[in-house]
Amino acid sequence: MEAIDVRRATQPDSSRRRIIKSMALPALTRVTAEMMTGGSIAKINLSYPQIEALEPKFATHGPDLDVLENFGLVPGNPLDRWVFAGSMRIRRAQAPVSVRAIIEGVVNGWEPDENSPTELMGCNHTFAEVTHYELVIDGKEKFYFDDDENEARSNGVSWFAATRRALGI
Repeated sequence: MEAIDVRRATQPDSSRRRIIKSMALPALTRVTAEMMTGGSIAKINLSYPQIEALEPKFATHGPDLDVLENFGLVPGNPLDRWVFAGSMRIRRAQAPVSVRAIIEGVVNGWEPDENSPTELMGCNHTFAEVTHYELVIDGKEKFYFDDDENEARSNGVSWFAATRRALGI
């Protein structure tokens, strides 16, 4: 990433580009279950279409009073939808492309770094209860997850279309 920003989706002017220190998109890991049959010679980790809990985070130079003021808001509140934005160069010789992640969750962790009077204080923010996540790179949806919709997709391909049909939803 060549440049990054974190802001509330409902407040496009709430850019943190001047204080953002780092951001971490959540790891995408499918749920696995260990299986070993009676006559097997090895354990196999079966991969399920569900994903492990998403835990995005970001850090700022100095305290972000807006985050502290709204700390711990529950999903469904319009202030809990976030945009993690970046400018990323996929190949050295090409122009940078946009990276956007839309995240709905609760900022449930705030931890200031140790600091001294000659240093800027860093503050780390972590999310929990992520119920919606979209990752769009260069205008193309790469990953989509929404717990309320019972939907997860990679490159537009639904992991749960057959399951939803079987459930009648």
